Amino acid sequence: MAQGRVKRVANTDRKFGADAEYLFLKVQAHGRGEPGEEYWLVTEEEAEKFTHRATENPEDIADAHLGIFTRVTNATPKTAANDWYVSVKVKTGNVPQVWFLTEFDLERIRSRVEKNMEDIEANREGWLADLFD
Repeated sequence: MAQGRVKRVANTDRKFGADAEYLFLKVQAHGRGEPGEEYWLVTEEEAEKFTHRATENPEDIADAHLGIFTRVTNATPKTAANDWYVSVKVKTGNVPQVWFLTEFDLERIRSRVEKNMEDIEANREGWLADLFD
């Protein structure tokens, strides 16, 4: 799966109150190479919130490659806003967009991935496809 490409997947072992599906994508930490690769499971509501946060702060959007996440400084923070965000450029279909996540958002996504490894394994591509992303 190409980095930053968003794919809608089913939540195969859905627990009470969990979303029926997730947005699945592979990302990589800026400057980390292959050890920095991660898979994320994001809810639709989270994706909308991340996109909205980025559109509200256009001055903070960094010129990044698809699927590479990095920290960006919040140049004009509002009251109670974070000093920095985790920024990642993603593509849903043919529409590129930027997401801004807080550290809390990132930890929640990582925790969800740990609890739903069956969804990661069911949707990740093999090592050969991984060579070409």
